[in-house]
Amino acid sequence: MKGMDTMLANVTRLEVEAPKKARKSINKGAEIFAKHLKDDTPVDSGALASDVQTGPMKASTGRFEKQVGYGGKSAWRAHFPDKGTKKQPAQNFSIKAQEQSRDEILEVYAEEMRLLDD
Repeated sequence: MKGMDTMLANVTRLEVEAPKKARKSINKGAEIFAKHLKDDTPVDSGALASDVQTGPMKASTGRFEKQVGYGGKSAWRAHFPDKGTKKQPAQNFSIKAQEQSRDEILEVYAEEMRLLDD
């Protein structure tokens, strides 16, 4: 876990020292996660997978963030197949997308940190 703590400290450093690079990294990371989420979302009618969206960049908390998820008419029902119901087992596709995206997103941040140190 020490490596993760170091990475989070470096992300904070990136936000403070190079906000433009931080925003660029967050945009890339959001697109990576959105792609995995769309790919991992089960397709029945296709409405849920086709409604994966990335939100606008926010910095209201002092940290940059960008939400990725389901928009429009799909948002309210996305949790049913993902987390399961009494009669439907959980598919956990959002967790799978997070796990698949993690290394790629960390590599994006690591690359920006290497550029920052140069």
